[in-house]
Amino acid sequence: MTKTLNVGSLKIDIDETPGLASYRMCGNVDESFKQNEIPRIKAQTINLDLEGLTNFNSCGIREWVFLIKDLTKYGQLRFKKCSIAMVDQLNMVPESIGNGVVDSFYAPYACETHGESEHLIDVNSSSADLHSHVAPEKNCATCNTPLIFDAMVDSYFLFLSPIASKPQKAS
Repeated sequence: MTKTLNVGSLKIDIDETPGLASYRMCGNVDESFKQNEIPRIKAQTINLDLEGLTNFNSCGIREWVFLIKDLTKYGQLRFKKCSIAMVDQLNMVPESIGNGVVDSFYAPYACETHGESEHLIDVNSSSADLHSHVAPEKNCATCNTPLIFDAMVDSYFLFLSPIASKPQKAS
């Protein structure tokens, strides 16, 4: 059963099954975000689905770091479908991940004909490219031509450096 709550500008869906707690977050992490209002669930694995995070501000990121630091006491954090806004925060504020592991994240690409798009990158299946700071190859969904990675590779994948040595256990 899914429990839904709103914490400021953020909507959070929480699912709990034996050994697994999943938090799906959608919206902004801003001055209205109060991390102490989010239920803590003890589980072997805590999945954070962050595809819907759209924006962070300085007050929000401070609260986010407190949340992540606290959640690490309750289980192993797995970051899934990190939005581009989340990746930006991971790169600027390394404490945003705590001792968690990023399983997948979105990255910006562009087609010369059809414009910009975001593509999900699975860390395990793309690990050779990512740890070499090479953007995984993607093709345009419309014309199937190779896409151009639309960010600076070294700075976009910076968040992977501190976690490169962490084990990538399957969840």
